[in-house]
Amino acid sequence: MELRKPILIAMILLSSCIEQQALLPVGTELLKNTDFSNSMDNVSPWVPIGSPGFSLGISDDVFRSGSRSVFIENRDIFNENTGTWTQVYNRNLPKPGQTVRLRAFLKGEDIRLFTPNSNVFISLRFSPVQDSRGSLAGRFITSQQQIRVEGTFDWRPIDLVVNSVPEDVESLSVFLVMGQRVTGKIYFDDVTLTVE
Repeated sequence: MELRKPILIAMILLSSCIEQQALLPVGTELLKNTDFSNSMDNVSPWVPIGSPGFSLGISDDVFRSGSRSVFIENRDIFNENTGTWTQVYNRNLPKPGQTVRLRAFLKGEDIRLFTPNSNVFISLRFSPVQDSRGSLAGRFITSQQQIRVEGTFDWRPIDLVVNSVPEDVESLSVFLVMGQRVTGKIYFDDVTLTVE
């Protein structure tokens, strides 16, 4: 029994070191095709989620870097739907407690908001949406209430920081959104999700 104690202690220390090494290095980029320019045929793995009244597309004329951007456009002031571009990341995930920053650059043409909750925003969802204890806390983060985006403007950054990645994460989903009752045209480019 006495011989087993040092072996057990060594195994615990070794597993602790392996866990420490498994942390993703600061600066690790989690998303693919961050400037939408990897292929002339598509913007994969970005996927548009269209709703009635919204036009979602790729612009070869308006971009911040690379050779293109994506856009969402709506002209109906009564449109209660949303337009969204999304990417799901499920590879080498950040560990619980690590910090990640979602950043996108936006360019707006005549963006108008018609309710107090209307906005253009970015968001990040950790899946599954409930952790192993059934908690939803901290699993969906959005910039919707942090900054209001209106008018016509040139490229500007919008950031969303998650100071502590929650436990039990199997994938991350990034959303670029034009919300309900928003009109105009919004472009997105240089969308990154980085470990800090």
